[in-house]
Amino acid sequence: MDFNDFASTKEFQNLHPLKQQIIQEMVQSSHNTPLEMMLPKVMNINKELGRRNLGFTKDESRLLINILKENMTPAERQKVDMLMGFLSH
Repeated sequence: MDFNDFASTKEFQNLHPLKQQIIQEMVQSSHNTPLEMMLPKVMNINKELGRRNLGFTKDESRLLINILKENMTPAERQKVDMLMGFLSH
């Protein structure tokens, strides 16, 4: 699912506006950004959301990761899948 498809879904439309903005910015900035640079951004976003008493649900996080993976190389996708496997245990 690409971002435009995702943005038109009911789930996206029901998100807090700040979450919508963050997802849109992450997707736009993910083009031409190496995976190693994306991870610190994601960590900072999670901290900022926590300060605002917001956070992404597991389903929201999974959707965001899948959208971001569309712009990754196969090697980067494999790294993300491996990392997600470690985090889910």
